[in-house]
This record gives sequence, structure tokens and C-alpha cells, in this order.
Amino acid sequence: MEPLSLPGPQSPSENSSSVPQKKYRVLVGVTGSVAALKLPLLISQLLEIPGLEVKVVTTERAKHFYNAQEIPVTLYSDVDEWQLWKGRSDPVLHIDLRRWADLMLVAPLDANTLAKLANGICDNLLTCVIRAWDLSKPLLFCPAMNTAMWEHPITAQQVEQLKGFGYTEIPCVVKKLVCGDEGLSPQGLFFQTNFCFMGFIHKGVCLASTQAVGSKAQTSGSEAKRFSLHQF
Repeated sequence: MEPLSLPGPQSPSENSSSVPQKKYRVLVGVTGSVAALKLPLLISQLLEIPGLEVKVVTTERAKHFYNAQEIPVTLYSDVDEWQLWKGRSDPVLHIDLRRWADLMLVAPLDANTLAKLANGICDNLLTCVIRAWDLSKPLLFCPAMNTAMWEHPITAQQVEQLKGFGYTEIPCVVKKLVCGDEGLSPQGLFFQTNFCFMGFIHKGVCLASTQAVGSKAQTSGSEAKRFSLHQF
């Protein structure tokens, strides 16, 4: 008869609850704006939030602006969609990702992808995920483009179209842009300790607003330091 194996000692946290905490799954979409330079910073700050699991979907043009080796989470692009599917029983990546995620954050959203989304075009992995998105789940988008492009009348129409779908715009602020112009830069790429993004973290993940993205960045006194993903 084999000896009876006894369970090993449990940590205090294991004793306190037998129910595992559900991870809150955030899918980050990144497009071909120069703001994609700060994708590594955005991901590192998101990963500081307890209970968050993060994956990234990138467009091909966005790859020009960041080093994939600096992204410490799973990174998907168009090639993954086509490599995974070979026959009828194979997974469809853009459908699997929309099922996986609890929230999607598109940061930055360039002018080209904004126009595609407003018109229902889905010609890459990112736009296919969004076209198939479950509208009962939050989708946040952070527009990012040159001021001249932003001020074109069609931009406001396209932003309103996305908001009409139920998506949430994180609006722009004025600052000096990479090209040297003074103009609008995406507010969506600023994260504060009280940032409204935390209002979308729910379903059993208890996160206080003071633990939001950039929780380690605090100035003296009560003023919170803001992370600008457009400060170059």
C-alpha cells in the first residue's frame, strides 16, 4: 500500500479564500501613430494594477514605432490570425480575442484606423476584433494624430460615429507635438491616480482609484504626477 500523501502547508492567502480571484482582462490595441512609441510604458503601467491581465493587438504600421522585445505580454499581429487558421475546425483569432477580453483600450488610435472603424472596414486583426466586439463590454479609444488632421471636419464626424456605437472617447489635450506643432495630443495617453479608466475595472476585481495606472508616480504633497505617453 502506498503511503498517504498529506497536503503541504498553505500560505495565509491560500487559507483565507479557496476561491481564486478572477483576472480582469484588458486588450490593448495599438495603431500607426507616433504615440505608439510609448506602448512599452503604457503596458508596464497597466501591469502595475493588481488583478489585471493584458494582451496587445498591433497593426503592421504601429510596429515601426516600438521594439516588440520591450513588450512583456502576448503581442498579436496580422500574421498570427492567418497562421492559426488552416481549416474549418481551427480557431479564429479575432473572435477568440473578443471573447477573452473584458475591456478594450485602443491607444493610440490613428486617423487611418479611426476612419476604418467609423465605416465598418475590417481589413486587419485589430479592426476585425473591433468589428466583432461585444457591445456589452467597454471599449475606450484614444485619438492620436497631427493637429491639421484632427481639425479636418471628417474627424469629428468619425469620432461621433464611434461614440454612437457605444465606445468611449478619451479626449485630447493641448501640448507640443513630435512634429513641432502646438496642438492637440491624446488625453487617452495620460494616466493619473484618479483616471476614469478605473471606473471600467469591475467584475470582482477590487481596485481603488488611487491604485490606477501610474500609482508609483507621485509628487510631493497630494498632487499626482501625470504620465504623458506623448512627451518626447
